[in-house]
Amino acid sequence: MGENPPKKQRERSVAGLIYSFAQLEAFTAVAENGSLSKAAVALKKDRTTLRDLVDFLEDGLGYALFIRDGRTLRLTPEGEQLQRQAHLLMRQVKAFEAFAREVPHGATQDLTLVYDPFTPRVFLHGVIAEMAVRKIRLSLICASRDESERLLANNDADLAICQARNRSVGNDMEWRALGAIEMDFYAASGLFADSASPLSLLDLSLVPQVVMHPASDEPVARRLQISGHTLFTNEPEMLRGLLERGCGWGFLPTHFHAGQWQNVKRLHTEVGSQGIGQTMVTIWKPGGDKRSTIAETLSLLPDVWKHSAL
Repeated sequence: MGENPPKKQRERSVAGLIYSFAQLEAFTAVAENGSLSKAAVALKKDRTTLRDLVDFLEDGLGYALFIRDGRTLRLTPEGEQLQRQAHLLMRQVKAFEAFAREVPHGATQDLTLVYDPFTPRVFLHGVIAEMAVRKIRLSLICASRDESERLLANNDADLAICQARNRSVGNDMEWRALGAIEMDFYAASGLFADSASPLSLLDLSLVPQVVMHPASDEPVARRLQISGHTLFTNEPEMLRGLLERGCGWGFLPTHFHAGQWQNVKRLHTEVGSQGIGQTMVTIWKPGGDKRSTIAETLSLLPDVWKHSAL
């Protein structure tokens, strides 16, 4: 570990490369933990065994994967290139193992979908209809982005539909853009009676704003917040009640049709509403025994979104 063999040996080794699952497992564990000792603890294997597995893999490849740096092991440039591919391959192998264990019991047809409060209800009803046709038993949970990711990580949910945060979802999750929802400003008719039209951002900032997310969902709440005074809810009917009673104004998806609520109207603002929207994404944890059902659902969602006429 840490030395390269001569060029001729390297060429012969790669041409006849044979490797095992155990070697890849040892390589990825050492790469992620930075040392043989920590990797041994993580895999519950003997340190010497892991060292031999990595050595055998390096012998087969014909080049070193790690450089010793004090008590830690650092990836070589070649090792860095292989780490991502090895990680993906390991994930596929584990998914295969999980699926293979479930084969005798038959493929599951249960699916749990977590959705953001802004997710259009007409779209969700379209998903329910498609799942019913395919005899997939669908459970639905309304939750914040953070709660959705926790449910996915703990295998308590299979798919999540959330607002995009423009950040990585980590190595254990995958995501796909689903579509965009248009946004606009709404309030009770008399809330800004003393303000000139169009309203400025300063006008909006001085009046309480109803934010359609729990206060704990800070990244989303901060992005939607304009006023220094906020009220939070993630229940559409409570949102409607707050706006109708003049408790605050809202920056809301147009598919809520808030302009049709009692005594509520669209606000004319300096920033306008054209081009203002939020991107919605689908997030899931790959692998597992439900991967075929998840893949089928992922293929359906764009068409359901399109035909929902948002």
